[in-house]
Amino acid sequence: MPSVTRQAYFDAALKTLAEHGFTELNVGRLCRCLGVTSGSFYHHFGGWPGFVDQLLDHWENRQVLILRERDFGSVGPAADFAALMDLTLELPHEAEAAIRAWAANDETVRAAQKRVDSARLRTVGAAVKGIVGDGDLARTLTSLGMAVLVGHQQLASVGEHSDLATLLAEYARVVHSRAG
Repeated sequence: MPSVTRQAYFDAALKTLAEHGFTELNVGRLCRCLGVTSGSFYHHFGGWPGFVDQLLDHWENRQVLILRERDFGSVGPAADFAALMDLTLELPHEAEAAIRAWAANDETVRAAQKRVDSARLRTVGAAVKGIVGDGDLARTLTSLGMAVLVGHQQLASVGEHSDLATLLAEYARVVHSRAG
C-alpha cells in the first residue's frame, strides 16, 4: 500500500466535495480514491472529527497562504484588489459550494464557513476601502462582491465558471468607478 500525506487526503476530499457533495464524503471513499486502507486514514487523523477539523483548517488557511505569497498588503489597494480578483477566479468553486451546503447541516462546518466569510469580508473590505475611501460605501461594495461570489458558486453548474471572470470584471469596474 502506498503511503499518502495529509495533503493528499485534503485534495481528495475537496475533489469529492466538488464532484459528489458533502453527503458522499466519507472515510471509505477517501481511502478508495487514494488506494489506501482505513488504517492509513486513522493513523493521520485519529477519526472522522479529527479529519474534518484538519480539512476545514486547511481550507480556511489556504487563502491566507496564497495572499502572503502574493505580498498582499504591501503593494497598495488597487494591486491588492486585483490580487483578490485573481484569487477569486482560482477558488475551488464546486468544493466551496459543497462546503456551504455542508455548513447548513453541520455546526463545525458552519463555524468554519463563518470564519472564512468574515476573513474574506475583512480582506476585500480593506482593499475596497483603500480604493473608495468611504467606509460605508466600502462595506456595501464588499457585500456586493461577496454576493457575486457566493451567488455564482451556488448557481453555476459544475465546471461552468467562465462567466465569473466577466462578473468580477464588472464588479471591479464598479469599485474603481467609485474611487475616492
